[in-house]
Parts: sequence; C-alpha cells; structure tokens
Amino acid sequence: MIATVTHKPLTLAAAADSPYHSPEVSAWVRAAQEGDQVAFTRLMELFQRDVYGKAFSILRNHQDADDVVQETFLRVYRALPGFRWESSFRTWLITIATRQSLNFLDRNRLNHESIEDSALPATHPALRIEDNQMTAFLDNESRRLMREALPMLPKRQKEALMLRIRQDLKYDEIATKMDTSVGSVKAHIFHAIKNLSRHVKGGKS
Repeated sequence: MIATVTHKPLTLAAAADSPYHSPEVSAWVRAAQEGDQVAFTRLMELFQRDVYGKAFSILRNHQDADDVVQETFLRVYRALPGFRWESSFRTWLITIATRQSLNFLDRNRLNHESIEDSALPATHPALRIEDNQMTAFLDNESRRLMREALPMLPKRQKEALMLRIRQDLKYDEIATKMDTSVGSVKAHIFHAIKNLSRHVKGGKS
C-alpha cells in the first residue's frame, strides 16, 4: 500500500539498474500523488539532473537553468495528482521542463522588448502612474506577507531559502554551508517556496 512505502536511500547502483521505470520509482510517484513529500523529494533527487540538462540545453545558462528546475518541480508538484500514466513519469517531467524552459525564453524576450519600448510615450500618462502604483502596492503586500510567513518555515527550509535569495549563493555553495547534498538543498527551497506561496495566496484571499 502507498502508506507503507519504504523510502530507501538512492544509490548509484540502484540508479544504474533502472533509474526511470523501477517499481520503487513508480511507488514514489504514486505516494507523491497522495501528498507524500518524502516520496516527492526522492523523485526530485533522482530526476533533477535530467531536468537541469534539458533546461540547460535550451537556455545555455547555469543560473537560468537552475531557476527553471525550481519552476518545473513546482509545476510538477501541483500537476502530479492529474498524472495519468499515459507516458512514463520521466517523459511527462521532461515535457514540463521543456515547456518551462521555452516559457522562460519567452518571458526574457518580452522583458527585453519592454525595456526597449520603455522610451515610447504612454497612451495616457495617468494610466501608467496608476498601474505603477498598483504594482508597487501589490509588491509591498506580497513582501509583508512573505515576512510574516518566513518565521513559520521549518529551520532548514528557511536557511536554504535565505542563502539563496539574500546571499545569492549557488546550490552547491548552499549545500556546502548546510553540510548536505545539492538535491536536499533544492528540495528545501522547493518546499519553502510552496509554503510561502500558500501563505501569500491565503493572505490575499
């Protein structure tokens, strides 16, 4: 039964035998669909290299690829209950990673075009002022809710997130500081972002 899945440490030998289609991986997926965060963390640790490789092959930038890895696993976590096993979990995961990478490129392109167009006069100056004020208000509200939520995060999640966003450290640097693996760091940050997002959405409802 899903509730009794044993989460064995992932070894190189186990990964080499059948890293994508083993009964254990299938069990992790089914457990994660039921909300088992330990099982989801195992899936992140197993597949993060594949996701990073796909993202980097499209973006050709280490930092951007790392960001897409986080975005991909956040999207996968939300969509996982709807995974219907019509393809392998890895195929489904890499499809999402590809889509997230292409979306990242589109956002960067649009941002670049917006910067280039910023010298053009607005249709009505008052509309731009109002829009800027509303954006600033929402940003301030989000930051306030984030500050309220941070103390509620588990210690390791908060530590990893703060090292990432305040000190702008890379995942391997954070792993060294926290004396853990890069996979665990990404899992901590993933869960921290998920918990903060939930708090912000709740505060704005």
